[in-house]
Amino acid sequence: MPAPADNLITIVLATGNRDKVKELRPLLEKISPLFKVTTLKELGIEIEIEETEETLEGNALLKARAIFNLLSGQFPFMIALADDTGLEVDSLQGAPGVYSARYAPTPEGIAPTYEDNVSHLLNSLNGITNRTARFRTVIALKGSVPSGDNSFGFEHTAEGVVSGSITTEKRGNQGFGYDPLFLVHSTARTYAEMSMTEKNSLSHRALALKKAIADLKDIVESHSTPLTSTHEHQ
Repeated sequence: MPAPADNLITIVLATGNRDKVKELRPLLEKISPLFKVTTLKELGIEIEIEETEETLEGNALLKARAIFNLLSGQFPFMIALADDTGLEVDSLQGAPGVYSARYAPTPEGIAPTYEDNVSHLLNSLNGITNRTARFRTVIALKGSVPSGDNSFGFEHTAEGVVSGSITTEKRGNQGFGYDPLFLVHSTARTYAEMSMTEKNSLSHRALALKKAIADLKDIVESHSTPLTSTHEHQ
């Protein structure tokens, strides 16, 4: 049965990055009839939130808080979901890390492209044999859910990590960002050599989101009607 309209919880993906939406949305869809997933684009919102924090967790919370504060008045119950992701390369002392999306040097006011960042990383590792690395994603949730006759507000974070190494040249044509360079140790393939379905089964972002979904279920069920999920709880 459909969820009662007055108990519907809107999940807003707090990103304008279409590639992230493609990864996140399928993993959130059909959690429960209590949830409706939407995006900033679908809400007609264009906003650039400057990532000023020094940690992935800080930036994810910064974005989730900004979108929740902007939109919470439009919905009876709402959760803003944001993420920040960093590629950490051991030989570069953890760089690019929190600056992964803006790693390559560019003229002031111009953001680097995916290709700029990939080329800069390969140049930075030229001649270096130790190429071990990891991808880390922190998912932040900022929301308000039904709790009896009132609402319950919360903030929460969850993290996903995948170990790998950086290839010496691009491999594969799927994915985005550093995907053609990130070799996943457990598969001996880069993210860009995987289908979206396979990547979503093991990626850093998928792992973080699975943890966030499990935690979100616990939060909602402890304050409201138990969820009816179409997925097994993992």
